[in-house]
Amino acid sequence: MNKKNITVTRTRFAPSPTGELHIGGARTALFNYLLAKKNQGKFILRVEDTDQERNKEEFVDNLYEDLLWLGIKPDESVFRNGDYGPYRQTQRLDIYRKYIEKLLIEKKAYYCFCSPEELAQEREQFIRENKRGNYQYSRKCLQLSEKEIQSFLSQQTPYVLRLKVPQERNYSFTDLVRGAVNFQGKDIEDFVLFRQNGIPNFNFACVVDDYLMKISHVLRGEEHLSNTGKQLVLYEAFGLNPPLFSHISIILNKEKKKLSKRDQTTSEFQMICQLRQKGYLPQAIVNYLLFLGWHPGKGITQEIFDLKEAIENFNLKGLHSQGAVFTLKKLNWYNNYYIRQLEEKEFEKWSWKVLQKEYQLAEEKKEWVKKIAFLLRPQLNYFQELINLSRYFFQEPLQIDLDLPPSQLEKLKEAKELLITLKDWKEESIRQALQTVKDLFPLMRRKLTGQKSGPELPKIIYLLEKEEVLKRLS
Repeated sequence: MNKKNITVTRTRFAPSPTGELHIGGARTALFNYLLAKKNQGKFILRVEDTDQERNKEEFVDNLYEDLLWLGIKPDESVFRNGDYGPYRQTQRLDIYRKYIEKLLIEKKAYYCFCSPEELAQEREQFIRENKRGNYQYSRKCLQLSEKEIQSFLSQQTPYVLRLKVPQERNYSFTDLVRGAVNFQGKDIEDFVLFRQNGIPNFNFACVVDDYLMKISHVLRGEEHLSNTGKQLVLYEAFGLNPPLFSHISIILNKEKKKLSKRDQTTSEFQMICQLRQKGYLPQAIVNYLLFLGWHPGKGITQEIFDLKEAIENFNLKGLHSQGAVFTLKKLNWYNNYYIRQLEEKEFEKWSWKVLQKEYQLAEEKKEWVKKIAFLLRPQLNYFQELINLSRYFFQEPLQIDLDLPPSQLEKLKEAKELLITLKDWKEESIRQALQTVKDLFPLMRRKLTGQKSGPELPKIIYLLEKEEVLKRLS
């Protein structure tokens, strides 16, 4: 498919419902959404649910809900039908059967009756004899006569259907991120298209679906690059023009290795549902993911983009092929920015939800809790942090034996006396009253909060309230 032939931009995000939405998937969905909306096109959500053992319907619902929460609304999906459905692969099995029969009739696909044990032995023999691991299926079943095939079928011998890959052909395409890419037919084995149970292989279903759903651009992760070679063979076998392909960078951890769900630093921050539970804002996540493998262009230093601005500025030239490093520091920087931009009522709502649940607070505490939350707002990376940041307001910290010299004990007593005699319990009054003992603030902070740093001490003293402050200074 040439770019000049594209009249409507149609992109898709096609996850398998075997788990929650990962930041990598969310980024892919975002880039596809932005590309479609930039060109007044359509963004499609297709559910690739052919993994019968691992699929869960709850993951379909959660994934869709997470996308909507992020502001990435599909134009067509299992939840919002369009002209090219069904949008769930297990509801398209009859469609796939027609296309596999076409390949069988044209002798472009063939039955393979080799058992898993035979294939394993073949692989071991190849590695043993050739001293290398790039094994390809030997095409043994391609030599079967029609009589032999019918005999195996009548005996109900298990089989798969394989594509006969033209060994002499080269398959080239221009990746819109990486440039020219070439695959040699001899390096692509006769891969499986279909299984006896009627379930198609990923590459086969993907090609059929992308063609029938009129997908113009396939924008996906670098790990799918090898699949593109196989899919190009299939497009040629069907006599179809392929869509335009773009393979975006993989996401790396801070050690510059591929991000893993077992990564100790970020394992609890990789799923969108985890980020939601921790109190990250959708606009912060979207803004962060936008820059995880994309840049608006040379000389542009703007880092804050809302979804509308992202659509206006997005372009494929800004995508890069180098790995993008996922860091909590930058994610938190974005979320802290957006937290500070929230309107007062919205911030109050988020804060109350977190703290009321944690400390089982009565409704009459709401105004006091609001003041505490606003005090901690500047240092807040995500709303769940409020629990630990504010704990000393709700629970007296463990008192440490500081082994103070008599002079400091005397000064601490003096500070307490100043607060006892203070009649006007306001922040400014507290500040003025403690002017003469400011050098004692670090010690008082430790006694009152159990911490060495934090918001201004007079603000803390004011919100802790007089009775509690005097008790902790005793």
